Amino acid sequence: MKKCPECGNPSYDGAPICGNCGYKFPKVKAAVPKREDIFQQEPEVKKASDNEDTISILKNNKLLIGIILIITIIVICGIVLTGSNNNTNSTANSPMNLENLVEFSENDFSFKYPNSWKQVNLTDSEHSDAIFFEDENGVIIEYYNITSSATSLKEITQLRINYAQEQGDYVETVETITLDGRNASNIILENSDGNYSRFVSMFTDGELYVFKISGDSINSITSEDISNTINSADIA
Repeated sequence: MKKCPECGNPSYDGAPICGNCGYKFPKVKAAVPKREDIFQQEPEVKKASDNEDTISILKNNKLLIGIILIITIIVICGIVLTGSNNNTNSTANSPMNLENLVEFSENDFSFKYPNSWKQVNLTDSEHSDAIFFEDENGVIIEYYNITSSATSLKEITQLRINYAQEQGDYVETVETITLDGRNASNIILENSDGNYSRFVSMFTDGELYVFKISGDSINSITSEDISNTINSADIA
């Protein structure tokens, strides 16, 4: 029961007005039950245990770490082996790094050649004093020195080209190189028989010094052994 605040007349709880004076009772608001919204809850954060140290982390990731270590070791070994092979190949391919070189010296001219070359008994009808070497690939290296009436290296080069063309040879390369601080000519010919010849000529004070290299391919007559031998030429 409730009482009217105006006249004090008792009325039942749900009465909208006082039955005595007509006072309108205020409406009672329905109470909304309180509930917890799961979306308002803060996510539970699991804190790392004080016992979970670096060692525990490493143990949990030991497979990944192991793979990384293996890859790193393989890469390092590859770099070391590649560098070692490069150094070995460089030494093996360069005759100037060989322990034993043979020096040829005649009058005021000299050069060094690999001890794997052998001196062979061949003849050149135009140059009776020529000497001959044969390398391990069967390439013939001829050297001769003559007195020339030519006035320049350019003239000697042109004479060589003219003679080659008369013989039906094809001129592959004509260039000027430097040997012993002097200009020299380098001519490569494809002979009419399919073989190749290379003429390297030095000219000074009326003296002509010539290397003639004969082989079955351009690679054979321009090998590193042959090029290093030519580069070692020295005029005293």
